[in-house]
Amino acid sequence: MSERRHRQWSWWAGKGALAMGALAAFALAVTVLYAQHALNDATDVVARGDGDTLVSAVIADLWEAESLTPETLASMLEKHQARRLRYVGLVDRHDRHVIVEAGTSTIEKSSYMPGEDVRRGERVRLVSLIPFRAETRAAPGAPGDGPSLLQPIPRPYLVVEFEPPVIERLEGVFLRIAVVAAIAALVLIAFAVAWSRAAGRLSAVQQQVEGERRLVALGRASSVIAHELRNPLAALKGHAQLLVEDLAEPSRSKATRVVDGAERLERLMSVLLDFVRDGPLDVRRVTPALVVERALVDLPKDRIRVDLSRAPETLHVDAERTSLALRNLLQNAVQATLDGADPVEVRVDANGREVVIEVRDHGPGLVPGAEAQIFDPFMTTKTRGTGLGLSIARRIAEQHHGRLTGETHGEGGAVFRLVLPLEYEPE
Repeated sequence: MSERRHRQWSWWAGKGALAMGALAAFALAVTVLYAQHALNDATDVVARGDGDTLVSAVIADLWEAESLTPETLASMLEKHQARRLRYVGLVDRHDRHVIVEAGTSTIEKSSYMPGEDVRRGERVRLVSLIPFRAETRAAPGAPGDGPSLLQPIPRPYLVVEFEPPVIERLEGVFLRIAVVAAIAALVLIAFAVAWSRAAGRLSAVQQQVEGERRLVALGRASSVIAHELRNPLAALKGHAQLLVEDLAEPSRSKATRVVDGAERLERLMSVLLDFVRDGPLDVRRVTPALVVERALVDLPKDRIRVDLSRAPETLHVDAERTSLALRNLLQNAVQATLDGADPVEVRVDANGREVVIEVRDHGPGLVPGAEAQIFDPFMTTKTRGTGLGLSIARRIAEQHHGRLTGETHGEGGAVFRLVLPLEYEPE
């Protein structure tokens, strides 16, 4: 698969999973919304049927009542408690004032028109016109404890409020549906996010594996080239040095340039061999001073300040490779620090079960956002150089089961931290 197609696949695998998860969650939300409307319609129908039955029972009780007092209506509330009757009232048809009532009304007053059906939460209000009865009772004004249904006209409106059990049951069903849908939506979204991240990590791992495969191939080729060129280059350098001794100017200067070029090629081959070297470590106990001393060979010691005051007594490392890693860090730091600036600082500090070798320069610092790329092979901002110094240092750190990090110091300049375990444990 080409790199372009690989990037396209990674993008679709990640974004497509998120889109599918969001679409599935939206579909669940729409389903719950329609379920709510369906349950509301079903609730209204069932509640109306229960309400009509309840109203008929209350009207029958009213026909049987001797007088219509709050106590009479209160007894009706108690009689129909199983049906959750909460309020009974008789309302005048003309001025809509309440003639007599019992219970507590929680729904605001409305037009009080017959057939009115108002629902607020679990409470339902019904308004009905009390129908005629075949026989009537005493004329208006007859002795009694309160008003009664005495004559066919005018008849009051009957207002009842009750809490149908079906509403509570259906709301419980809807709540369970909503909870299950919400959990399913969260699971889908979480799965989509996890899939997207996994696809991103897989893409990154695949790119890393491909890069490492290329580096391995490049390393093998570099190793072969370096070994094949070493002997001819040594002969070329030796004969050029003899010419420098035998020739006079201006031919001597030309031979000197040949020697310088040969030495530069030798250094380049040494760097390449250091980069591809992957043999077993020669781990021994050495002092931090020895590691630093080896790293300072051929470096301007007057521009480097070493602090071993908090260093451990010994390090359990491959002294040669650790010194090489430290040397690469110091060489970069010296090159980044201008003449006349504060010297490069080297500090070795024991930190629990690890040792931290810190190298800080006083140069311009790292380019923002390039903290990770600077360790890539052949990555360099210099006009001259291979770009392998930091890669070699990081590789040596990883061989010791340690790590190498770099960042811009808060007070300026770059700071690199080579973290190694105090006790090396081979795999």
